[in-house]
Amino acid sequence: MKSPVEQRIRELRRVMSSCGVDALMIPSTDPHQSEDVGPRWQTRQWLSGFTGSAGTLVVTARQAGLWTDDRYHIQAEQELKGSGIKLYKLREPGVPGFLEWIARTLKSGQTVAFDGRVVSLDTIREMKKVFAAKTLKLRGREDWVDLVWRDRPAPPCAPAFDYPVNYAGLNRARKLQAVRARLQEKKADALLLASLDDIAWLFNIRGGDIDHSPVVLAYALVEADKATLYSNPAKFSPSLKRDLQRAGVTIRPYDSITAHLKSISSHKSLCLNPRRINQWLADAIPRSVKVIEDSTDITTELKAVKNRVEQENFRRAALMDGLALVKFFAWLEHALKSGNRISEYDAGVRLAEFRKESPDYRGDCFQTICAFGANAALVHYSAKADTAAALKRKGLLLVDSGGNYFQGTMDTTRTVALGRVSLEARRSYTWVLKGMMALSRAQFPVGATGTHLDVLVRAPLWAHGVNYRHGSGHGVGSYLNVHEGPQGLLPTWNSHAFKPGMILTIEPGVYVRGEYGIRTENMVLVTQASSTVHGNFLKFETLTACPIDVAPLIPSLLTPDEKAWLNDFHRSVWRKLSPLLKGSDRDWLKRKTDPI
Repeated sequence: MKSPVEQRIRELRRVMSSCGVDALMIPSTDPHQSEDVGPRWQTRQWLSGFTGSAGTLVVTARQAGLWTDDRYHIQAEQELKGSGIKLYKLREPGVPGFLEWIARTLKSGQTVAFDGRVVSLDTIREMKKVFAAKTLKLRGREDWVDLVWRDRPAPPCAPAFDYPVNYAGLNRARKLQAVRARLQEKKADALLLASLDDIAWLFNIRGGDIDHSPVVLAYALVEADKATLYSNPAKFSPSLKRDLQRAGVTIRPYDSITAHLKSISSHKSLCLNPRRINQWLADAIPRSVKVIEDSTDITTELKAVKNRVEQENFRRAALMDGLALVKFFAWLEHALKSGNRISEYDAGVRLAEFRKESPDYRGDCFQTICAFGANAALVHYSAKADTAAALKRKGLLLVDSGGNYFQGTMDTTRTVALGRVSLEARRSYTWVLKGMMALSRAQFPVGATGTHLDVLVRAPLWAHGVNYRHGSGHGVGSYLNVHEGPQGLLPTWNSHAFKPGMILTIEPGVYVRGEYGIRTENMVLVTQASSTVHGNFLKFETLTACPIDVAPLIPSLLTPDEKAWLNDFHRSVWRKLSPLLKGSDRDWLKRKTDPI
C-alpha cells in the first residue's frame, strides 16, 4: 500500500499530465513570502511530509526532489523515508540547486509550472535566466495543489486588533509620515507592501493569521495622500476601522488589490521589493508605471531601529521571559532529582505554563526546541508527544524558546547539564560560550555590518577546527516576527550596518550528529559606545535575563576578562530577577548566579 505522500504525488502527476505540465515547483512560501506560513499554504509539507520551515519540492513525471539547507538535512532524511522523494542537500559539494536541476532534467520547450501567488518576482526572473538556454516555458497562473488538496484549509480569518502607542512608541500617522518622507527622497509616488510584519508595524495592528507571529493577512499601498489596507474587512472592529480612517487608512477586500494596481496612472512611480512581491501582484502593475525597486522595504529599515519606548518595553519583556525560564529550570532540576519521568515534550509544555503566568504573555514566538542528547544535533528539532525522548540525569539538554509579549518578542537558548557531561562536550560548550561573549563584549565602529562581526562569534570555535552552519544571530521584532531584518549575523554578505536601537540575537552552536548539540543565545540591543579621533563606536547591551549554566563549563579555558564578563552578567541577572522571586526559585537563582 502506498503512503499518503506517494498517493498525493501520484494524483498530482495525473493533473500535471492532463494539463501539459512537465515539472511543478512547490516552494514553502505564502503570497507574502513569509518564513512561517498558515495551514492553507503548507503545500510543500502536505505533499512531501517534510515539516521543516524551508525547502522546495519539484515534481516531474518520473522524479521528485526536495531541496533544503543544512539546518534540516538530518530531519529531512528521516521524514522523506519511503516517500519516493530524493533529498538534495543544499550547500554540499556537487549538489545542484533546484532551478539548475530542472534545466538539466527537462527537454527544450517543456513546461515548468508553479503558483505565481507564492513565488516572488525575483525568483521568476532567476527562473527565466536559468531556463533561457532550453527555452523552457513558464506557467504560473494556476494554484496546482488546490486541484488535489480537497480538504485544504481556508484562508485564516483571525481578528485584527490595535497595537497601542504605549507599546509601539509612534502612532500610525507619524509612521506613515516617515514612509512618505522616504518616498519623496526616492522620487516615488507610492509604496507597495506585501510583507506581513512590515504591514503590522506600519499600521500599528496585530493579529493571529500565522501561528507564533501576530500578523494580519494583508497587502498595503501607501500613497502621498492616502493609504490602503487590502485585507478581509471582517477582521477589523468598527472602532479599529475608525482609528485607521483617522490616520487616512482605508480598508478594502484582500483580492481587490490587483484591480487597484491596474488603475494606477501611467505617470506614477511605484516603489517595491521584488523579493517580497509575488508574480500575481507584479503582473497587475501597468507597464507604463515607473517601478523603483529596493532590495529592502522602506518599512523594514525603519522597523529595525527601535524607538526609546520599544527599547524600554523590550527590557520589561526580558524580565518576564527570564522569570519564566528561571522557574522552569528550577522546576526541571528538582523534578529530575525527585525521580519524575519527564520527556522533551513534557518539558516544553511546562515551560509554556510558566510563561502563561505573565498577563502580558501572548503565546510562544516559535515552537519550542527542547532537545536531549543526540536530538539536539538537529538544529530545528521538534519533540512530539508520542516520540519524545525521556530526560535522564546525564548529558546535555538544549532548550531554545521564546515568548511573545505585548512589550516585545523574546528568543533565548540555554544548554544545561542534566548530569555527567563528556570532556569533549564540555570543551565545545566552553568554546560556544567564548564565542557568544566575544561579540557581547565587543566595541565596533559605526558602519560595521553583521558580516564583519560574525567572525568574532565563530573565531573561538574555528581555532579548534569547529564550525556551525547557521547564522550567528538575527533581528527580532517588537511583538512581531522572531526573525526580522535587515540586520543579521551571517558569514554571507549583508550590507546593512548596525545602528543604535537595533535588537538582535547572538547564538553560536556546536552540533555533533548522534551525540549532542549545544547553543547559547542572548538578545542584545545596539547602543552608543564612544567617540574618539578614529570615529564613533557602538556596543551591545545584553537584554536577556537568564543564567548561563556553568556546570558544563571548563573555567580554565576562560580568560580573566571572560570570567569577569560572565560574573557581571550573572550579577545583573540576580539584581533584576531576585526581587521578583521567592522561596526555592530564588534560592536556585542564587546558586546559579554565584561568581566563578
